[in-house]
Amino acid sequence: MKKPKEANKNPSQFPLREKRKAETRLQLIASAQKLFSTKGYAQTTLEEIAEDAGLHVQTLYRHFANKQELAATGDQEHLARFRELIRSPQRPTSTFALWRDWVRSSAERVTRNDGGVHYREILTERFSLASVSTQILRNGYEYEDLLCESLGKELRAIPDGERQARVIAATLWAMNAYVVRRYHEQQISDLVAEVVRVIDEVEEMHSHLF
Repeated sequence: MKKPKEANKNPSQFPLREKRKAETRLQLIASAQKLFSTKGYAQTTLEEIAEDAGLHVQTLYRHFANKQELAATGDQEHLARFRELIRSPQRPTSTFALWRDWVRSSAERVTRNDGGVHYREILTERFSLASVSTQILRNGYEYEDLLCESLGKELRAIPDGERQARVIAATLWAMNAYVVRRYHEQQISDLVAEVVRVIDEVEEMHSHLF
């Protein structure tokens, strides 16, 4: 009896396919963030994002259902980079120093081109959409957990170090979120200076523990 012809499958093709898929997503996220910061969230279309990435808009739709999901995924990619950085065994700086540098550079990036006009626009859109706001909240919990994990290692030698680490991590994240909200409401004008200032205050309040 003649055996059925087996499909010509090469397992090595699948990792390559997944790599290309990941690269495409990163291209789209990078183009979206660039256009959001230069044109504004509302003025940027999915067609323009795809064109900037050198892709067809149908390719974009295979990765993202809408513009809101694309914006939220950019936040998740940002979080993934922070996770890798803070957990790196080669990290030379303290948790406070790393968080200060991370927050400062993030604030500089979103306000560099137009003083933060488009960033405020993006915040308005994010805060108005329940699905995106929920994802922002989840990301916030993970930022806090990562800070707590890192601070816990630095405070392991003191009594109740784990609880102290949680208190500091929660304060750092809450104060950052508070400053961003005030910036969105135009109660402050210099986002970079304000986010750094609150980190310095929290560090000074807990300096005796370190």
